[in-house]
Amino acid sequence: MLLVVVVGSTAAWMSIPFPYQQQQTTDALVSNDQVEVNQHDFIEFVPKQGASKGLIVYPGGKTTAETFAPLAQQFASHGIYVAIMPMPLNTAFLGIDKANIAIEQRSDISTWYVAGHSLGGVAAAEYAKSAEQSIAGLILWASYPGSDISGLQLPVISISAEKDLQTTPEKIALNKAKMPNSAIYEEISNGNHWHFAHYQDAMTEQQGLLTRQQQQQKVVELSLQFML
Repeated sequence: MLLVVVVGSTAAWMSIPFPYQQQQTTDALVSNDQVEVNQHDFIEFVPKQGASKGLIVYPGGKTTAETFAPLAQQFASHGIYVAIMPMPLNTAFLGIDKANIAIEQRSDISTWYVAGHSLGGVAAAEYAKSAEQSIAGLILWASYPGSDISGLQLPVISISAEKDLQTTPEKIALNKAKMPNSAIYEEISNGNHWHFAHYQDAMTEQQGLLTRQQQQQKVVELSLQFML
């Protein structure tokens, strides 16, 4: 009975998402002259100019897919097809293979990358271990693998933040042994954990940070350099 209560309580807690900027995310879910947005099994951002490369995004724990919508719009405006995968109970570990849904439905995309933020990155790393034939690379945003992926024959990039109090620089360094020797490491100066997406400002009270816009510009820039 105790186990049932613990599991049930954890599931209920995870299902309640971190607060996010609902107006900005709602605006980002509207199609415009550059990007068509569709919502079905996942949220997709389709460049109207066409795209051959796709980015599948795994949100972090307790995070809705919508929280990453404004960031996805930025990638799509650069010609990258983006699919954000909603996760059961907002927990990517319960949907590790969800990237397959987008890959199977979008045969027009020839090259795929998988990105994950925080706990979403841990799940994305697990997915990459079994999907080397399906994807061209793994992008970790404020994240590191939970198990050894050092033998992964894929390009991997870690994009972290200098002032991240959750996925700290120390944790990134400690987990390098689990990463391929060829992995690329990029740290965003004065960046933090929550500005990788559109969480509420109240999530951080740190001073001297980049603005959300500035940090996301760096995230997009570094990720695009890796993909292109």
